[in-house]
Amino acid sequence: MSKQLNWNLIDGIVLDAVGTLIKPEPSVADAYAEAAKRQGVELNRDEIKARFNSHYQSDEVRGERGLNSTDEATEVWRWRRIVAKVLPEAPNPEQIFDELWEHFGNPSSWRCFPDVVPALDAIHEAGIAVCVGSNFDRRLRKVVMGLPELSWAVDALVISSEVGFRKPHPAFYQAVGERLGQPLRRLLCVGDDPENDVRGALRAGLSAVLLDRGNDRPLDLPFVPDLTSLLESRLAEA
Repeated sequence: MSKQLNWNLIDGIVLDAVGTLIKPEPSVADAYAEAAKRQGVELNRDEIKARFNSHYQSDEVRGERGLNSTDEATEVWRWRRIVAKVLPEAPNPEQIFDELWEHFGNPSSWRCFPDVVPALDAIHEAGIAVCVGSNFDRRLRKVVMGLPELSWAVDALVISSEVGFRKPHPAFYQAVGERLGQPLRRLLCVGDDPENDVRGALRAGLSAVLLDRGNDRPLDLPFVPDLTSLLESRLAEA
């Protein structure tokens, strides 16, 4: 944990969702491969994974209010683009998009990471306000409600398509501050994306820590290897 984090100045925590609290199961590559297979297209899962990572990272979200502005319609069109680029061989692209859109909006398609429950218990026991801030869309509400470990968070969600701006836009973090009822300088953002969850949060005035379960982090960022380590650092500081 970075020495820059002073727990005496932290009154609230915003946790990212995908990659931080939850992960798709089966994996994205497997889900896409199975959807393609149902249309008679056999594709290598490693190829699908490489395509998805490339197109997901490079797809620019630009709604009516500029870069990183969004709404539900913008998110739908964004995912249509990504699916079409990842699975251009699909003979029925509309059907495959609909299947995948529904699949990833189903709670049964997601699992919580093993460190989520103990970390959340520790956060709640410490009396620290917490919310979930995500660049997902409104499907996240159904997903969260269907996961027993996270059902408490259905009323503590800050979702980009509802806010109107995606991380790392400062307006997203402002919405987080409003949800938690705290000034941004008193908040900590934790997530697995270096730009969206750490650098963007720092620029907006929050404290921030990268969750790096895979040990492939940028060396200049404060990090924890798992969520349970987050509160352990607070106890060590006390």
